[in-house]
Amino acid sequence: MTAVLLSAISMPSQAATIAGTKCTKIGTAKTVSKIKYVCVKSGTKLIWKKVTVTKATPTPKQSVSATPSPIQSATQSPSQSATPKASASATPSPSQSATQSPSSTKSATPSPTIALTKLTSEEVKKHDSGTSCWSIVYGNVFDLTKWIPKHPGGPAVIRAICGKDGTSAFEGQHAGQGKPANQLSNYYLGKLGESVKL
Repeated sequence: MTAVLLSAISMPSQAATIAGTKCTKIGTAKTVSKIKYVCVKSGTKLIWKKVTVTKATPTPKQSVSATPSPIQSATQSPSQSATPKASASATPSPSQSATQSPSSTKSATPSPTIALTKLTSEEVKKHDSGTSCWSIVYGNVFDLTKWIPKHPGGPAVIRAICGKDGTSAFEGQHAGQGKPANQLSNYYLGKLGESVKL
């Protein structure tokens, strides 16, 4: 009786026996006790591996959600010429893919129109008011507009350096102090001469 009990304990179930055991052809599938297995290569051996079942519905949902955006962009962009072509050829999904390529080309066009601003002395001079205050300190350009009302020494001190090189004023007021330099760094736009996206 003990031998029968030990043999029952040592014998794995059919599902456990098949996982990791040898198989003969890659890609072969088997279902044992409602568990699906597939033959895969592991190192130099071919073995059975338990397969996790994934639903195929997420893939169609992604393609469905991707389809409306070209239609929307085609509607927003000049689509009068694109729409007659699509309706003249046909309305199946091949015409939608034909619509996607012109609209993706059109959507790629606006991104280069985002202009870079070159940080020059002339550009800094344009920002010389309380509503747009840029200043140069140590060869770096800072947008101090939001700092004007917060400056402990009063807003007039900051307004005085708007549109100018404020290095000497900053040094005269804060020479050797770490906290003002740290606060100034929060408003950094870039180095003088650099082109930056604002």
